Amino acid sequence: MRTRAMIVWIAMALPAAACGTGDHGATRGAVDSPAVARTGSDSAAAGAAHAHAAAGEGEALLPIMQRLGARMTSLTYGLMTDDRPMIVSSAAAIAEHAPIAPHDLERIRGTLGSDMAEFERLDAAVHAASVRLSQTAEAGSAQDVLARLSEVQRGCVACHALFRERLRTNPAPRK
Repeated sequence: MRTRAMIVWIAMALPAAACGTGDHGATRGAVDSPAVARTGSDSAAAGAAHAHAAAGEGEALLPIMQRLGARMTSLTYGLMTDDRPMIVSSAAAIAEHAPIAPHDLERIRGTLGSDMAEFERLDAAVHAASVRLSQTAEAGSAQDVLARLSEVQRGCVACHALFRERLRTNPAPRK
């Protein structure tokens, strides 16, 4: 029983660590599948240029990333326990997360400068992958969902490798 619990814990922790949401806690920022501000349901236009959130809409990047990490963990747990409703709802929540608030988007633009185009390209790719993940969760087998989840995570890791340290809003203290 102890071994099984450890396997479940490891399986749940890996996606969160891969997407960088498992190591920043409440005081550190990260870039997960960044939402360069979506409005409404854009599942049909996955990968297309994103509209910006209107003033007063959207959220700061950090809470978006923290919720995405939790939802990836719940999706993984759903896969491990064969909980189809959890798989479907978690995948949908990943695909339909809040847009980045305009004030935080401006901070990101200011920080990234000419690299903003690459950030937006990765955002579009991760968003398109998350929409495919949600669609697969609705209709596909656990193995198909796992393959789509891997696609989303590869996009997360690519974005984190390029931008996460630069976009932290409250960096970890240096030792």
